[in-house]
Amino acid sequence: MAHTIDHAHVIVDDLAAVAVTSGGIRVIHLSGVATCPSELWRVDVVAVARAPFAGAPTDRLAIGLRSAPPRRRGRFRTVRVPFEAIIEDQRTHEVEVHLECQPAIVLPVLEADDSFGAGARATARRRVGAAGRAMPASR
Repeated sequence: MAHTIDHAHVIVDDLAAVAVTSGGIRVIHLSGVATCPSELWRVDVVAVARAPFAGAPTDRLAIGLRSAPPRRRGRFRTVRVPFEAIIEDQRTHEVEVHLECQPAIVLPVLEADDSFGAGARATARRRVGAAGRAMPASR
């Protein structure tokens, strides 16, 4: 009996959170890619309800990624489905991402350089994990 995938599998290495500040407003662009059972699936960014605990970082935003199956049946073939969210936030420097069927990770928010255009890059505001990469969330 073959196993049917019933959720999106987020590709952790493709997750990125980049902050851009303009006119005194700071927005975080969260983007990524998930492997889904068909191109009709969606990946949604949702709020995570969790009780704050003593010692929790105040500059960390907790969100969740949830996959949504299509309303109509499509052909089953594994495809990469992109997703993104724009979050207005002045103080977040880490995004704790809770994934379906995968462990939660902490993603550093990279600050965009002031040089916009083709050469614009994001730089790590502070080091998190190896070379600013995502790392497992600690509870």
